[in-house]
Amino acid sequence: MTKPNSAAGSTSFLVAAIGIYVAYFLHGASVIALAQNMSALAEKFATDSAGIAYLISGIGLGRLVTILFFGALSDKFGRRSMILLGLVLYVLFFLGIPYSPNLTIAFILAFCVGAANSAIDTGGYPAMIECFPKASSSAVILLKAMVSFGQMLYPMCVSFLMVSGLWYGWAFIVPGAILIVLSLFIIKCRFPGTSGSGAAGADVPQMRAKPKMMLEGLVAVVFGVCAFSTFYVVAVWMPRYAAAFGGMTEAESLTTISYYSIGSLVCVFAFAYLLKSKVRSVWAMTLNGLIACVASAVLYLYPSPFVCTAGAFLIGFSAAGGILQLGVAGMAEFFPDSKAKVTSVYMMMGGLANFVIPLATGYLSQISIRYVILLDFGLAVLTFLSAIYLFKRYYAVFRIPQNDLRWGERAVANK
Repeated sequence: MTKPNSAAGSTSFLVAAIGIYVAYFLHGASVIALAQNMSALAEKFATDSAGIAYLISGIGLGRLVTILFFGALSDKFGRRSMILLGLVLYVLFFLGIPYSPNLTIAFILAFCVGAANSAIDTGGYPAMIECFPKASSSAVILLKAMVSFGQMLYPMCVSFLMVSGLWYGWAFIVPGAILIVLSLFIIKCRFPGTSGSGAAGADVPQMRAKPKMMLEGLVAVVFGVCAFSTFYVVAVWMPRYAAAFGGMTEAESLTTISYYSIGSLVCVFAFAYLLKSKVRSVWAMTLNGLIACVASAVLYLYPSPFVCTAGAFLIGFSAAGGILQLGVAGMAEFFPDSKAKVTSVYMMMGGLANFVIPLATGYLSQISIRYVILLDFGLAVLTFLSAIYLFKRYYAVFRIPQNDLRWGERAVANK
């Protein structure tokens, strides 16, 4: 296969990248489709919200069961194959749910969409890194933006169907049809090879020491788990904390999540620009970890309406604004020959955190919600410390080309 080795090479994969971005837009919709249509589906399956919650759990199960396996398949058979597998599974879900005869079949389809998430991640992330080797962090962080846009626009479409008195099934049929067209589009696209180090030539950082999975790999996983947990805690508990300790009314406290979301999107687009040629992902990871530490400490020590609002924005910016995607890009640089495999491990640990953190915060909230924010501070500190370690190891492992030195690197690179 052709390997990307120049700006022209990256441009030749632009069409494939557009297809992947569209897939992630629909990925964002797929994650919330069942929850957004909860009432209609509860009526269809003669169940209640608990039954639909059981249905939604199939998504998480499908992701956890398949992600490691799909990571290995992606490295062996290529990114296009995994992306197409994910798209086919999405089509089964979107076209199957409206016609499912019972909750059991619907649960199997929910499992399929979880597996589709795994296939898209293990194919999409490595593909974007290989399409744009000199701007991989920018390319990857924009995937977060496409997921956010999908999750923002899909509820509007569902609301339109409800207000218009139209069949809820169109909220599944239309994405399914788009996915069929997208699958045909992806088949025709040109993808880069899966080659790792050296594929981009001498104008990108080259390894001068071999990283170790039990050092850099383990710390990168710790970074991802703690970063995910930091923003998850705030997304779930900030309104209650702001109402209980920040002097905000219940209605005012709910707006903190809007500021959190705004912060997330601002970070995505700011760093998409900066990471292209101004800074490297390890700088962004370290800076964001520091911001999250300071914001969560101030939230815990000095809660007020302004602090809760500003804190939600800053943690949305620093922890939810694509920091997981930066971790993926960083791991792929350290382990270029197993991009999909390390991505799958990274994402699987994030999924486990998604199970453990709600249990921990639920227990702490029974004592005091302040302890939940204290836990958030501890997680932010671990995020920052692991980012510092990865920062130091990056410049020990990689030799930075003189024509690609970025902000601050003259003082730390190639020492």
